[in-house]
Amino acid sequence: MSPTTPSFTLSALDDCVEALVNLDVCILPTETVYGLACSALSEVAVQKVFKLKGRPSTNPLIVHVLSHDSAEEICQTNNMSKILTDHFWPGPLTLVLPKKSCIPHAVSAGLSSVAVRSPSHPVFRRVLEIIKIPLAAPSANLSNKLSTTTLKDAIDAFGSECPPIIDGGNCELGIESTVLDLTTLTPSILRNGPISQKQIENILDLKINDCSHLSNGSDKLLRKSPGQGLKHYSPNTPLFLHSSFQSMITSQIIQEDEIVIFPKVNCDSSEIKNSFNFFLSTDGGYKETAKNLYRTLRAADKLNKNKIHISLYSIQNESFLPINDRLNRASYKRV
Repeated sequence: MSPTTPSFTLSALDDCVEALVNLDVCILPTETVYGLACSALSEVAVQKVFKLKGRPSTNPLIVHVLSHDSAEEICQTNNMSKILTDHFWPGPLTLVLPKKSCIPHAVSAGLSSVAVRSPSHPVFRRVLEIIKIPLAAPSANLSNKLSTTTLKDAIDAFGSECPPIIDGGNCELGIESTVLDLTTLTPSILRNGPISQKQIENILDLKINDCSHLSNGSDKLLRKSPGQGLKHYSPNTPLFLHSSFQSMITSQIIQEDEIVIFPKVNCDSSEIKNSFNFFLSTDGGYKETAKNLYRTLRAADKLNKNKIHISLYSIQNESFLPINDRLNRASYKRV
């Protein structure tokens, strides 16, 4: 048993491999979130993922491969993709590239491009080595609901319909991958994630666009990437999103018996009375906050209270952009 995969068992591996071989689905851990995996080369298997998630057909999937060489089998790579993958793969960077004919219509939402990345989690990589085919793997949750970053949350998301699953422990990063479109003249970020715009620009020595803030509507550019819906990553409990921590703790709309999520422990909460409090981190740092975000929102949601209150992070800190993005899309109302 590997120390990086605390509950990894051969029986769970066998069950998941058997499901994939039979064009069925399974749940695998990645370093970002748990993924609902299937063969990316089978329309039949892909449709099972869409059905189980309740996912709209206009929302493309990310295809997972072992390496840049593996990516060349399903899409048209280029010098820029090679530079980026040499630096960031395996890891949380998804590249959108022109697809090859082996990729089914459903995977790419009918577009001529496909989103591809190489996960770093050892369990997912072991399955890719065994199965020897690319795997489509959107987040293991119902469509538009909170992503899952623990085994228990992934099982709870599907209840009695939960497919075979491998326990890879709690996801290290907790936020979905950065998505970068390489089909345009200037590369464009379609979804912010653990790898920042500045990091990408430093490697490419090139200024890139950030299109992640645009709504998806009928804009085909943004349909190249998952996670672009105006409503996404949402708890069932209405999430009230405050513009800043200070505005939240002085807000007059927070009532007794409602949930308040603080950015860190030891925050000044003296002005908020009789609430149910959660804390995203010990020190307010990005890494711990990102790792705990979905897990904390899920725990808060399970209390079945009337409202959840949380605040945005300062835009002066670029690393928190992906967290603000997820909170904006999860919110019921911005106050």
